[in-house]
Amino acid sequence: MKNILKNSARIAFVAALALGTASCDDFLDLQPKDARVESNFYKTEADAMEALVSIYDVLQWNTVTGFHPTPMLMDIASDDAFAGGSSRTDAPNIIEVDMHNIRTSNPENHGLWKKHYIGIYRANLLLEKIEGIEASKEVKDRIIAEAKFLRAHFYLDLVRTYENVPLVLNTLVNPGEYNQPQAEPKAVYNQIAKDLEEAIPNLPEGTLRANQGRVTKWAAKALLARTYLFYNGVYKAELQAGPTTVDAQRALNHLKDIITNSGHSLLPNYADNFKKSGEYSQESVWEIAYSDLNPWYDWGYIQGGEGNIQPQMQGPRVVSPALESYERGWSFAPATQSLYDAFEANDPRRDATLLIETEFNGALDKGYQHTGYFSQKYTTSKDYAPAAGQPELNWGNNYRSIRYSDVLLMAAELSVKTGGGDAKQYLDMVRNRVSLPLVPATLDNILKERRVELALEGLRYWDLLRQGVTVADQKISVTGKRGPLYTGDQVDFNITFKPATKGFFPIPQSEIAISNGLLKQNAGY
Repeated sequence: MKNILKNSARIAFVAALALGTASCDDFLDLQPKDARVESNFYKTEADAMEALVSIYDVLQWNTVTGFHPTPMLMDIASDDAFAGGSSRTDAPNIIEVDMHNIRTSNPENHGLWKKHYIGIYRANLLLEKIEGIEASKEVKDRIIAEAKFLRAHFYLDLVRTYENVPLVLNTLVNPGEYNQPQAEPKAVYNQIAKDLEEAIPNLPEGTLRANQGRVTKWAAKALLARTYLFYNGVYKAELQAGPTTVDAQRALNHLKDIITNSGHSLLPNYADNFKKSGEYSQESVWEIAYSDLNPWYDWGYIQGGEGNIQPQMQGPRVVSPALESYERGWSFAPATQSLYDAFEANDPRRDATLLIETEFNGALDKGYQHTGYFSQKYTTSKDYAPAAGQPELNWGNNYRSIRYSDVLLMAAELSVKTGGGDAKQYLDMVRNRVSLPLVPATLDNILKERRVELALEGLRYWDLLRQGVTVADQKISVTGKRGPLYTGDQVDFNITFKPATKGFFPIPQSEIAISNGLLKQNAGY
């Protein structure tokens, strides 16, 4: 089931482009009659909904400058995947992410930055205009809560990618306001926590399916716990959400509320999470929606469509006679031997996570950094094959951003840290689902479980960084190691993490230039 937001996204996108382009003091105060601009928008509940959809729309974008599906890039930056592609010259900007040698002018890096600030701008604008809308208090409260969740979502990805970012909570009207200084990371994380704590009371309960893909109270609680774990891991401090301190116990209480009251649960079959029929299942706490219902053709403006470019990028390069279950992909983000070896021998999650070269009976082009392993979770499965439009641009695979198993493992981790007695219960639930022997609920075992349970879902890199630079260096840096299916020169598989950067990406040089030097480059670049 695709959410109802998809049907109005195109209208909302056009409307959002128009917002902010007209002044209330237009010549002779004439109001435009043939265009939807700020002076005649933000009047009705329908206007507010279109503006809200325009914020959701930015979540989907996998390209603004270059190709930058966030989950895929983060897996490539981790020890779970290489860059891949057809050849060493196919996508040097993505290879830089893999090699931890990112140029400050890297287009993919700049695209990530721009995408998130576009989303933040749209959220800020709606939050400023919402009180002037003709709608009930209940409707306004929910829209405000959703906008705050989305702003927090964009800021979390920004601050944990770049660390030192401007914190902008209002629309910038005058040119003199455009250059904003970088905030202390603490201020950004505290604002994320504040937005989420304020959003939670006015978000609906129930599942994503029942709420047609719109954010729920449970998604906000889970995102707050995710924020806490990263911030506390990297900075060894608590969050301050306005007057409310978010410590390990409060984050755990939010997760326990999900476990006890949300109605979410684990699917009996792990692999069903990533099938088309598994979208908005009882295990999905938060998904970013994609669709092939509005076919898209424009390579020059990919983000105008509703498709997910990540499956196309990660799919295997099958050739005729190809395995009939898969369309031809571009072989980015091949998984590492290290990830394959992390699974226990009888763990069914390995086959649900990894496509293996031997399954294709030789009908496969071997691209750059070929390891023999591809993502099974986000790939060019014919189950998702687009019905119309430019095929590469219309994959409808939803991104499962927060699954219930993640909630259980976060709760297990926080239970250990707070001395609670429920950690083993939560860890056992995850392992029982896949019929694996139970293990003690130590932090080490919980983090090992996170790697295999959530593999190739874009979370591993953040889990490494929050364990510290030394751990990230030990796991990511690799020299002279190969798997039995690796093809290519050894140098292509040697990775060196740069501890001086602390794992953060560079501030785009073009942003530093237009700030007249107000923005400062991150350490290590």
